Amino acid sequence: MRILACSSKEQGFTLIEIMIALTLLAFGLLATGQLLYVAASSSSLARSKSTAGIAAQNMLEFLGDAYRQNPSATDLSLGAHGPVQTMVANPTDESILNRFDVSWTVNSVPDPRPGKIIKAREVRITVAPVRDGGADNSRIGLNKILNVTTILSPKL
Repeated sequence: MRILACSSKEQGFTLIEIMIALTLLAFGLLATGQLLYVAASSSSLARSKSTAGIAAQNMLEFLGDAYRQNPSATDLSLGAHGPVQTMVANPTDESILNRFDVSWTVNSVPDPRPGKIIKAREVRITVAPVRDGGADNSRIGLNKILNVTTILSPKL
């Protein structure tokens, strides 16, 4: 019977190798956790922007209808208007997704031709996220203020 002696290189892992492997594993898990946080934040920001777009679109439709019915309506007078608090609800269960303050500014549209007046209005809508009581809700990476500008003019 023959017994073979093991050399020192074949005895297994050293303590240093295990510590290096655990350090690499810890950094990998931290990076994965950070990636999950960024993905969740990105999803929340997309939802906030989407619902802010819906609030802006609703106000544009309201002002467009008002302009078609009466171009000199109070909501279309020159200057700043609002804010009006609006909520966007989930259509399936009617839960509130976001709350916004919607304000708008109406300006006249200048005509570069001398002596000509354009019967049009430039409308800039600002949609800002707010909390339940009306306090500001702009958090970096989660909520943004949305600005939309359009021109309302009569049909020719």
